[in-house]
Amino acid sequence: MPTVNIFSEPKELQKWAIKLANACGGTQVERTMILAKPKPDKIAMLMDRFVNDHNENTIAILNKLEEE
Repeated sequence: MPTVNIFSEPKELQKWAIKLANACGGTQVERTMILAKPKPDKIAMLMDRFVNDHNENTIAILNKLEEE
């Protein structure tokens, strides 16, 4: 069964983020009925950080594998 792209709509990205936060352990994150306005600039900044940090981590892992 194909999965829905997390960028297809804001709710999908939110569901993904909650699952990720809960998978990290610690404080449990839950959806509430409290509504807040989306902050597209903050979303873009956080996603850029995720992509950059992920790429940096992937490169470090590949470099380590090449050294071995």
